[in-house]
Amino acid sequence: MTDLGDGRMIKRLLGAGVHRAFTVALLLLGSTALAGMIVLAVRHGQELRGHGAIEAPAALDTAYAGELPRQGRFEANVAYTCYGVSGGGEVSSSVLWDDAWFSRDPFAYNHELARACSVISALAYAESGYYQSGSDTPPYMENALYDLGFDKVETESYRYRSEVVDEVLDVMTQQSDGVAYALAHKDLGESDGVRRELIAVSVRGSYGSEWLSNFNLGEGEAAAAAEALADERSHDHTGYQIAALDILAQLDEWVDEAESRGSEVSILLTGHSRGGAVAGLLASMLDDRAATRAGAGVGTDASGADADAATASAATDATDADATATDATDADAAASAPRVFAYTFASPRTTLNARSNDARYDNIFNIVNPADMVTSVPLESWGYVRYGVDKPLPAVDDADFSELHASMLTAFTELTGQEDAYDPETKLAIDAAVRELSVSVPTSSDLLTPRGVASVAASCALRINPARILLGHYPSVYIAWMEALPSL
Repeated sequence: MTDLGDGRMIKRLLGAGVHRAFTVALLLLGSTALAGMIVLAVRHGQELRGHGAIEAPAALDTAYAGELPRQGRFEANVAYTCYGVSGGGEVSSSVLWDDAWFSRDPFAYNHELARACSVISALAYAESGYYQSGSDTPPYMENALYDLGFDKVETESYRYRSEVVDEVLDVMTQQSDGVAYALAHKDLGESDGVRRELIAVSVRGSYGSEWLSNFNLGEGEAAAAAEALADERSHDHTGYQIAALDILAQLDEWVDEAESRGSEVSILLTGHSRGGAVAGLLASMLDDRAATRAGAGVGTDASGADADAATASAATDATDADATATDATDADAAASAPRVFAYTFASPRTTLNARSNDARYDNIFNIVNPADMVTSVPLESWGYVRYGVDKPLPAVDDADFSELHASMLTAFTELTGQEDAYDPETKLAIDAAVRELSVSVPTSSDLLTPRGVASVAASCALRINPARILLGHYPSVYIAWMEALPSL
């Protein structure tokens, strides 16, 4: 009986021990959760008051002292950190710049401007490091744009979108559709009695919890924030649309200030990945405005060539450097609309709008790598496209790919110090996976079902190397291609 009693005693003691351990674990978890909620609540209060975040960098002395901002055509050496470089190390690029670009036709593809934009879009990522506590990372965006002659650079939107706690808070407060971006201003001077000012916008790509915004398709429903837009905008990707509208509100203020000084305005929009998607949507909104001011209207149905011709004509009038129409109110209105230059890189598809390839959007140039999976989603079979003109980089099945790829690898090595950029054969795997998914997941709604998730997982596991799938998406790859190619 003694052994039995001892056994029961041991069981009771073990049971009590397990119970205490479980209780302690629950208390620890509860305490951790409570502490986390307190941290988030404190951070939310700081954000509402504008406290507790890294202050935006002060303007560089050279921008406001005796030295005048650089003008005309010149080259500047730009430093930044870049994905695809070991350890996220710093790299540098020689950027050719020409103020004259922004007095020309934005509907004509400009490869020199596209090269510059590939670097400026990468700067949007590099800027994040400055806004992290304890970091000694310089403000790469400000440094670069002041070197390019801009006299004002604002990156205030990074202040509460760059720390880990901010990304978690954005999930809790459903603010993952926001975005960080840089706004910059340059006075281009006066020519033929016309003063022109440039406003540049560089949009950061997916960062932290902002990845969630990529999945906020909206299923063709208008975003609540976009109720004031034309019904046609209800077809846009909701997550990207909300971010674009956020930028538009501040951009409008800058444009109004420039126009109040009697200047004509040019706008440069660029971004990589999600940043490219947002920049492209923003450009399309501005293009719609220009068409409206020209009397072409927005949201007209695709009833024939006449509507497209009118839109194309209005867009051309709005951007023609030599436009001198004096006998038509519509032409005068069009001439006063800002000239919009848009260059996106690695952008996912952004809209279900069947009119996305209208002539009014031909000032939006989307540079896409065929070996970049991100540019293939959301699927075209679901109806998703991009506004504007797609400019594909060379693909592995192109006849002259080997020679072009060799030049790209040379540029990539010069930029990053590495020899292995990405596997161009990934393009073939992506094509096969997209074909399979178009059949097994016929609509975006099906993606959210157990069968849809399983189909995606199976296709990707079979076709795509997960360790290398994103290599073709890196900004460093796009920058190297733009440097290696004479044009697109």
